[in-house]
Amino acid sequence: MRLVSTGECAMKKTYVVGVREVHVRFYQVTADDPEHAKDLVNDRAPEAVDLEFDEYSHELRPDTWSVEEKVEEKTS
Repeated sequence: MRLVSTGECAMKKTYVVGVREVHVRFYQVTADDPEHAKDLVNDRAPEAVDLEFDEYSHELRPDTWSVEEKVEEKTS
């Protein structure tokens, strides 16, 4: 518990924070050049094979994150 400005005690709450992350997903494609390869993957062309491999890149700034108070479920 922490003291609030009025001197009263406030109960702490539980929060769920959603941190936005950027991941890179890899595809394999046969194309004329790099731009053509990007176009094929962007169009999700049948020849663009999803390698089903993700690599973590970075997380976004905290002002993009979501925060929700966790409501405790009451049992009967």
